[in-house]
Amino acid sequence: MHSAAFSRRGLLTGAAGLALGLAVAPSTAARASAGRLRLPAPTGSYDIGTVALRLVDRGRRDPWWQTKHDRELMVTLWYPAKGGAATTVWMQPKELAHYRITVTKNLLQTAKQMELGEVDIDLSKVRFPLTHARSSAPVRPSSSRPYPVVLYSPGAGESRWLGTTLVEDLASRGYVVVAIDHTYDAGAVQFPGGRVETVRPGLDENGAYSVMKVRIADTKFVLDQLIANRSLPKGLAGSLDLDRIGMFGHSLGGSTAAQAMANDSRIKAGINLDGHVVPTVSVDPSKTTPEQAAELVGEVATKIGKRPFLIFSSNGKGPEELGVLMSGFWNKLRGERHYLSIVGTTHASYTDVKSIIHQLAAMKVIPEALTQTVGTISAERAAAAERAYIAAFFDRHLRGGDGRLLNGPSEKYPDVRFFQ
Repeated sequence: MHSAAFSRRGLLTGAAGLALGLAVAPSTAARASAGRLRLPAPTGSYDIGTVALRLVDRGRRDPWWQTKHDRELMVTLWYPAKGGAATTVWMQPKELAHYRITVTKNLLQTAKQMELGEVDIDLSKVRFPLTHARSSAPVRPSSSRPYPVVLYSPGAGESRWLGTTLVEDLASRGYVVVAIDHTYDAGAVQFPGGRVETVRPGLDENGAYSVMKVRIADTKFVLDQLIANRSLPKGLAGSLDLDRIGMFGHSLGGSTAAQAMANDSRIKAGINLDGHVVPTVSVDPSKTTPEQAAELVGEVATKIGKRPFLIFSSNGKGPEELGVLMSGFWNKLRGERHYLSIVGTTHASYTDVKSIIHQLAAMKVIPEALTQTVGTISAERAAAAERAYIAAFFDRHLRGGDGRLLNGPSEKYPDVRFFQ
């Protein structure tokens, strides 16, 4: 009972688990005939600009360093734009080189587990996606008030780039989205000049619980920088409405959204994409009862108060099926709350990975049999549902929209289950 409720392996699912959590569709693969992998096009009416920023917190020592070293982050801003240069790359070159190696190892491991025999997987010549955004494009002036701001946090061991499908879509709908890489928790982060920092071992025996404290501080620092207008390119500073801030994230990033919201009243609405809620104190399976764990994550919900929160889980599972690190949080939420689950999805269906794996199979880069392990819903259906409900939630709570899609099941998105 305890081992199922408190599995740290489940909490820390990230880049190391990508090969077992992909969900894509053959119809996506058919569009890979030009030889380059592609991400779904954004659905909003705005063109998109993007800019990456290096942020240094000179008031905080990086806990992964034994000597004094300021905490250093990379973030990418995605925003409504007009014109601009050519579309930018999905990942920076050295980040992508690291990602190729990681994914190759995971796919080979999956093939071995499936007993597919001798399998040769070489991603070295695969042309990975371009984004739909234009680097440093001029900001498109808003016709009314400045754009709402939404923060994005990736899962453990994952890159901020893996949320591009969802992040770009929000930007195309009139949001400024700030994607954060949590250095040394992320798989690989490339800084200006080409320096790369890769994932490092956990800070201590508390694992995700200690990392969560760092993520909370990272999020606060990024918000402080935005509000102080520091490091923002010309034109962006006056385009952010910092009275309307939301946050979402995948896996441990979803837990980060909950904890950051609980610890920072500036965040008005939050979304957790298929992640448990991790407390900031150790939950030892041998010493902590499920009731005690439920109380710890319930305290996070209590701190959120009456602010709205949305949870997405995978494959139609409700909160009670995911154990106390979800149900304990869900049951204590007191503001407007929504719990949705998409039937046929897997954990990585909330990342760009779902749009990639079938394309690799169609190119014969990986065995077709590997697609059997990645869920049953198509990439198009999953992405469409995720984008629609995320936008409906933030539209309702950051823009005053009706968000009617949140009122109950929709014939347009029949794979989405609602839980009370």
